[in-house]
Amino acid sequence: MVVTSSYKVSALLIMLMVMSSFFCVAQSSAEVEADTLVGRQEYAKALPMYDKLIAKSKMKSESDYQLYYKRSVCHYGLENYDAALSDINKFIDKYPNPQAKLLRAYINQELENYTALIEDLNDIIASNPGSPELVQWRASAYMEAGKYEEARQDIKTLLNYGSIPELKAFLGLTYYYQGDADSAIVIFDEVLQEKPTFLQGYIYAASVSLDEQAYELALTYINKGLALDPQNTTLIFYKGIALVETEKEKEGCRCLTEAFNAGLDDVADYLKEYCYQ
Repeated sequence: MVVTSSYKVSALLIMLMVMSSFFCVAQSSAEVEADTLVGRQEYAKALPMYDKLIAKSKMKSESDYQLYYKRSVCHYGLENYDAALSDINKFIDKYPNPQAKLLRAYINQELENYTALIEDLNDIIASNPGSPELVQWRASAYMEAGKYEEARQDIKTLLNYGSIPELKAFLGLTYYYQGDADSAIVIFDEVLQEKPTFLQGYIYAASVSLDEQAYELALTYINKGLALDPQNTTLIFYKGIALVETEKEKEGCRCLTEAFNAGLDDVADYLKEYCYQ
């Protein structure tokens, strides 16, 4: 079972970058024009303008180095993440500004450089200790990096603000990924007791149960989940697995075929093993 979470490029994020202090002062009319284009999200037009400005600059002052930040925003908006990282590193190496580190954090998220992402988030959170959004982002990065102990601590911190089913379910996953399926199931049960309509909780619990070969228990979660969403292809797939593993091949193969026809290619191996003999 693999669960991922990421922070994607958004127009709002770009606008926050553009509204930073770096875009408030320009050194030339060409830079003003380039900044205006970025504000309109016309990155492809702004990029060659920053290229020319950087080529002409002697890079003596912070305002000169801010051109690297601005060009990095362009590259980020165009999804040229390696180039964006190269530019923002040139600025941060000279001027380790928190706003620049936030941009680098988003770039490293896209590049799946989780170790570097976590390092920047640690610095940013130290400067903004009251931001649950940043802690949640770091928890997600810890999960992606396989640092489940650290993720668990962040999730517990977030749960102090209130019990959120999605977060508490992720707490269960941290235990499961460290080989403690029993603790994971206990937490999933708590989540489902608090919010019986939380469909993803049934999917997590069913997946863990299947991995532990607890097929009857898995069917309990699967059937409850399907009562909420009868067309959920993941649960139909899981039901097919549980049924064929408990020697109910006919019904199980029907579920597996339904899931396969719905587009789940992972079902093919089960169909070959249990249904096409």
